[in-house]
Amino acid sequence: MYWGVMAGQTVWGIIEEGWRKGPWTAEEDRLLIEYVRLHGEGRWNSVARLAGLKRNGKSCRLRWVNYLRPDLKRGQITPHEESIILELHAMWGNRWSTIARSLPGRTDNEIKNYWRTHFKKKGKVPSDAAENVKNRLLKRQKFHKQQQQQLQQQQQEQYPLFLMKQELDNMYSNTTDEEQSYFHSMLNGSLSMPEVNEDILWDGLWNLDDVHDNFATAFASSKASLHNLVTPFC
Repeated sequence: MYWGVMAGQTVWGIIEEGWRKGPWTAEEDRLLIEYVRLHGEGRWNSVARLAGLKRNGKSCRLRWVNYLRPDLKRGQITPHEESIILELHAMWGNRWSTIARSLPGRTDNEIKNYWRTHFKKKGKVPSDAAENVKNRLLKRQKFHKQQQQQLQQQQQEQYPLFLMKQELDNMYSNTTDEEQSYFHSMLNGSLSMPEVNEDILWDGLWNLDDVHDNFATAFASSKASLHNLVTPFC
């Protein structure tokens, strides 16, 4: 439904020829900015009725999005922004709205016009620019692959430590609190080891059936060093 002015009054039913076309005036921009300040973006078809603009909803929306939005960047596309446009266009083609999400303050219409002006009329992207885009994509893929490999390597290196911790946890479940504290202090070098047969000691570490007897003997011979005990390993 359309509206218009008849005999100085606003009435419904006038065809679209009543809309004003052509360049926007400063007064029209002011009215549109004030409308968005009061009512927010959207509901563009209500602008004419509420703000007194003789512009249709589509014209109001495009004017706001492409020219009046406060977060818009002014000035020409920078070389850095151009490199982003080239890279993303190589990936997504003419999906201007998608490309615009990676360029804050630039509209899809502005990016599209820039592309058509600088590259489409030349028939293709300059070879050096295309090569730069290709090299950046390859470097990014290589970097991501290296990150994945490093993560896998770290996980592989940490897994034996995880198994050892499980073994120690199981061993601790069969020892007294004092023996656990003694063993932890021994591992951290805070207690001097008594003269114990090394083979017996390490056999006891991995033989969970004999560990209690082995460490009970070692603990009894060094009880005077218990003031250096630390929190049990966990």
